[in-house]
Amino acid sequence: MPLVVLPPLVQALCRAARDAGGRALLVGGGVRDALRGEPTHDLDVEVHGIAVGELRAMLDRLGRVSEVGRSFGVFKLRQGDCEIDVSLPRRDSKSGPGHRGIQVTADPDLGIVEAARRRDLTINAIAYDPLLDKIEDPFEGARDVERGVLRAVDESTFVEDPLRALRVIQFAARFGYGVHPSLESLCRAMPLAELPPERVLGEVEKLLLMGRPPSRGWEVARATGAWRKVVPAWDAEVPADLDRVAACDVQPPGRRFALLLAAASVDEAGLLAALDQLHIFRWRGTDVRKLAVALARGRAAWHDARDDVSLDTRARRLAEDVELELLSLLVNAPDLRESAARLGILRAPLPHLLGGRDAAALGVAPGRAVGEFLAGVREAQLNGEFTTRDDALTWARARRR
Repeated sequence: MPLVVLPPLVQALCRAARDAGGRALLVGGGVRDALRGEPTHDLDVEVHGIAVGELRAMLDRLGRVSEVGRSFGVFKLRQGDCEIDVSLPRRDSKSGPGHRGIQVTADPDLGIVEAARRRDLTINAIAYDPLLDKIEDPFEGARDVERGVLRAVDESTFVEDPLRALRVIQFAARFGYGVHPSLESLCRAMPLAELPPERVLGEVEKLLLMGRPPSRGWEVARATGAWRKVVPAWDAEVPADLDRVAACDVQPPGRRFALLLAAASVDEAGLLAALDQLHIFRWRGTDVRKLAVALARGRAAWHDARDDVSLDTRARRLAEDVELELLSLLVNAPDLRESAARLGILRAPLPHLLGGRDAAALGVAPGRAVGEFLAGVREAQLNGEFTTRDDALTWARARRR
């Protein structure tokens, strides 16, 4: 049985490359995941021995082609629902500071070993030939997959891209792998301050959303000094609730990300510092910043509440400012969730029972008095003194006499 069963489009590409005198190999995460016994989602194919112009013509005969970077031989090939990232082997050279200061050039004759050498970790430097059902593994990445260890392919080139230090962190969290001591030393010396916030955020997303558990990556981030360089507010022990919250099934992703950001920060000040450092505002259609801050404030309010206030009253008051379905997960309070579900306020506060017209009908003078009147009504409603509009009107008339 082959290592991985690939879509017909990949097989067709491999045959076309072979017939043209070249060779097409599945590379990167798809091979790594197959060796780990996980589904293969990443379809990255590297084509050797074929010039960029000839490769483009070959791809045009197979499906719809988009040029991601023709100058360095990167394309997207689509046929129906199948999409493949297709590239030529590439040479990288450091031309300036930071993640962007790397010059990339395509070289179809680079060879399998040198093409693998440009990759970051040995587990990502494994290639697979679907036609021969053969693994090409010049840096023993399959052994590292089996052992569960992250190791640099080439220590001299690994340090050229500081983003790789953050990739190590999120890979450690996602796979539960250990970090080889030499790799940890490399990461500790990386100039992460060169990285733009959006690239840091991309790796933080993977750490928090895909970590199994995220605490593993968090520990690596502390050990390598990464948090101190990119998110100083997180340079502390793993937050107590982080792994528990990460195991909760929360959708859509924006709500889950906001919840995890709140769990990753011990207080509102630390959360705001992290949000500013990572430039987080809206994310995948969700106002993540607003939701995460509301959760942090709700957590503080939950812990600071007076003991003589009933749970239902606490729930009604908290729901004014924060979504209780998420807050109950953050503070690990099933009783809060049960109360909110019973009161119908898991995701929204209680509806207002009276408004400005009711105030006018009850003889409240226009202006500030209306606001004060409605605030009093709302306060009584949150205290549980009434639950229906009729009862609210009865309560209000009695106070107006």
